[in-house]
Amino acid sequence: MEAFKEKIKQPLSLKWKWGILLFTFFAPVIIISLTWYHQDVNDNLSKQVYDTYQNKYEKIDEYFQQFDFPFLVYNQAETTARPLSDEQFQAQRNAVSNLEYFEDDNTTIRLFSESNQLIYETMTLNLPSINHSDQLQEVQHNDETFLMGYNTVVSDSTGKKIGSFQLIVKPEYYTNVIQHQNQLFWRVLLLIVVIIGVLSFVLSHRFLRPLTYLNNSLDLVEEENLSDIRVRKPVSEDEWSDLSLHVNKLLDKIDKYVTNQKQFVEDVSHELRTPVAIVEGHLKLLNRWGKDDPEVLEESIASSLQEITRMKGLVQEMLDLSRAENVDIDYKDEITEVYSTTEQVFNNIKIIHEDFDFYLDSDDDGESLYIQAFRNHIEQVLIILLDNAVKYSRDRKEIHVSISKSFTKVEIAIQDFGEGMTDEDKEKVFGRFYRIDKARSRDKGGNGLGLSIAKQLVEGYKGAIRVESVINHGSIFYIEFPILNDTRQIYKSKQIAERKKL
Repeated sequence: MEAFKEKIKQPLSLKWKWGILLFTFFAPVIIISLTWYHQDVNDNLSKQVYDTYQNKYEKIDEYFQQFDFPFLVYNQAETTARPLSDEQFQAQRNAVSNLEYFEDDNTTIRLFSESNQLIYETMTLNLPSINHSDQLQEVQHNDETFLMGYNTVVSDSTGKKIGSFQLIVKPEYYTNVIQHQNQLFWRVLLLIVVIIGVLSFVLSHRFLRPLTYLNNSLDLVEEENLSDIRVRKPVSEDEWSDLSLHVNKLLDKIDKYVTNQKQFVEDVSHELRTPVAIVEGHLKLLNRWGKDDPEVLEESIASSLQEITRMKGLVQEMLDLSRAENVDIDYKDEITEVYSTTEQVFNNIKIIHEDFDFYLDSDDDGESLYIQAFRNHIEQVLIILLDNAVKYSRDRKEIHVSISKSFTKVEIAIQDFGEGMTDEDKEKVFGRFYRIDKARSRDKGGNGLGLSIAKQLVEGYKGAIRVESVINHGSIFYIEFPILNDTRQIYKSKQIAERKKL
């Protein structure tokens, strides 16, 4: 019972909601259409019945117009209220006998004399007379509907009234047909409502089958199988297939984030293991006996501070690398002017490294060149590349920076004439913590994360980074970005930047 109550409390499934919606939409339309059709059939049937008896009514009238003697009262004993000639008497008898041609089980014919006295009726019915009418009229009597017509008979030859006749129709078969039609209508209506209900929920279930599959697939997603489970694309090219593609892209991103998170933890734990062990060793040394030796104490403190400083830089670089993965979302409204930014970084590096010769080659034509990126990140990428160029230069202390553009892209190249690298190194140089010469790289400082951060930032802004290098002859790093030509977006970004300054 409790389980049933809990099930009732659960929100209504979308399949049921859509099924009810489809039913409430289609059911009234079908019911109204069927009701209209049923009414139209009944009306046509009524009209056919009416036309049939109206035609009979008119034929009886034509039949009596051919007589030129009045209808006289007579009985079965062939006695009359006034004398008739044998010819007239036989003619009247023949006229009455011929009425059988017009009779059926649903009609009654009455004849009246010229003084409106009833002289003949095919069936005794206690029905009132009606006024003269050329058309049959509906008359309600004892909760029954009759068609009745009352017309005066005028001789065609003499033009005198010879009597009247009345046609009374009790269309029982019509009533039976209407009742049968009504019964059939309600049965068909009930069947159609059931069919509509079933079809509504079948269609709802079929339409939402991809959503059910999507929900079931996402229920199976766990951290352990995130890289294996993807939503199968539907055969049809519609919104469901688009949704599947977006869900798969989202799963790819989540998988990437989880993988990066694991990699981040593994890298940090690996890189911090050595400095933590060094600091721990020095502290244990001081705790045992080194604190009483000024020389050992000074050396241990200096080494510990050096390792802590390196750990601090490592953690900062790891945080930068982690943040670089979301730049396309966090900084989507930022823009950077390429020429001025590159020149500023170039001049700053030139001041710091006075023993190097720096050269800047730019096709700056005086017009601003914008890319969609955060200025600080572009500066960070340039500093990383220039710092590496300085760090790995040998005898020829010369750095070349160039800026070139095409119709859609801008490219910045940074060239040094230092150690260079092998083809194997070129494939791995953008990996985390990778160092070409680990011993010499550690002496020069750095943790092997700079190029990883640069690559992540550049690709986060839809750019590309690559390297060309020859061992012992130097390297050229290229970074490429799409040029932003949307003047409205440039104006909007400038307005946002101005508001931030305020």
